[in-house]
Parts: sequence; structure tokens; C-alpha cells
Amino acid sequence: MKKMSRREVLIRGTGLGMGLIGVMLSVPAVGFLLSPLFTKQKLTWITVGPIDEVPVNQPTAMIAEVPVGTGYPTPPVKRIVYVVKKRDGPTLALSNICTHMQCDVHWDPSLGNFLCPCHGGLYDIDGNNTGGPPPQPLAQWVHRTHTDAQGRTILEIQNQLDEHI
Repeated sequence: MKKMSRREVLIRGTGLGMGLIGVMLSVPAVGFLLSPLFTKQKLTWITVGPIDEVPVNQPTAMIAEVPVGTGYPTPPVKRIVYVVKKRDGPTLALSNICTHMQCDVHWDPSLGNFLCPCHGGLYDIDGNNTGGPPPQPLAQWVHRTHTDAQGRTILEIQNQLDEHI
């Protein structure tokens, strides 16, 4: 067996050290990239507010402070929830995020539709896409209503969107 020179030992040792450092640096990076796949979002109910004063068939914007993320505690994000009370149907809690390019939509009473100002996307009062480039209806928050001690109807949303629309 051939005896290794001092130079060969140093070259191989340096290569081994660089390889170990590369592995040690890549483990946290891979963990960071893969952790969302294994972390479940903590679901919670957020009170939007009383909806007794919301007119029937007139979308009304309300603000909800929705917690985001699954890691370190982060401040909640203010989200617009469009509440649509139907005369003969369920109350809707629509997201204001366009399904085309995630711009903020708003209710335009003159059009009788939700309008996305970015590319002219249109949604009807139920959130169904009716014009422009949006590929899907507006998402709806998972929501529920209950009556409080004062007899008011309170809307609550969960920090997730309903995927069954």
C-alpha cells in the first residue's frame, strides 16, 4: 500500500471537511423547505361581528383579524369578509381575493357585481365568476352564525377557506 504524502492528507481532509460543512448547512435548509408539508395549521374561530344590520342581497364588507401561519406567533392580518345575506338561503362569507391574480375585489353597486380592478374580472352576488379572466368563483370562508346573549346574530369565520365551492 502506497504511503500518502502530507499534501494528499491535507487535500482529502479539506475535502471531507467541506463535505461535512455542506451537509450541516443543507439539513436546516431542507427542513425549512419541507416543514410546511408536515405542519398542520391551527384552526381557530374568529368573530367578524353582528350581521343583523346587513341588508338582504347587498354585499357588505366587514373586517376580521385572521391569524396566519403555523410557526412563531405572528400578529393577525386584517382581511375583508363580504357578508351576503340571502332572502331564501344561507348567509355567505366571501373572500375579497380574485382567483385570477389575487387582487382585491370590491362590490360595485352600479354593476351589481364584484369587480376586480386589475384585469376586469367580474363575480356575481354569490361569488360566481361571470366575466373576465378569473378561472374560479370567489372563495368562501368556513363560517358559522350564532345568537349572542343580547339576541344579535354573530358571524364567525375560521382561518381557512371552504374548498367545496
